[in-house]
Amino acid sequence: MPNFQPTRFGKYLLLEKLATGGMAQLYRAKIIGVEGFEKFIAIKQILPHLAHEEELITSFIDEAKLAALLNHQNVVQIYDFGSMENSYFITMEFLYGKDLRAVNAKAKEKGTPVSLENALYLISKVCAGLDYAHKLKDFQGKSLHIIHRDISPQNVFLTY
Repeated sequence: MPNFQPTRFGKYLLLEKLATGGMAQLYRAKIIGVEGFEKFIAIKQILPHLAHEEELITSFIDEAKLAALLNHQNVVQIYDFGSMENSYFITMEFLYGKDLRAVNAKAKEKGTPVSLENALYLISKVCAGLDYAHKLKDFQGKSLHIIHRDISPQNVFLTY
């Protein structure tokens, strides 16, 4: 996103706006710690004009609480949840790579479709993450039955 200036956000430094969706914006950021400690992360923040929508805030809080329970190699890791400047945010693992939509577009542009072997491998990894989330139990052993509800090429990320 052009014309974005790095902005201090509490102990974080927002470096780049990566995307804006229907309810939130996503930033590449870094944690600024003591003695020069830095760690790249992603921050998902509720859009400013929606920051007072109670139903959306409740949904965002529920998303953060559920996502924090997930610990699987095919599911992005959540680090923190907070509120600052009248808006809730989630900090999470920053992934180096591209979403599947971008990979498919590049393959189409080059005229080299993704091989069946690679497609099946990718599908198996997506299914493994979804299966893990769906079968996850809480600390009392109760099944959470998590359903993603938005599996789409832009929400599947391939790392490198």
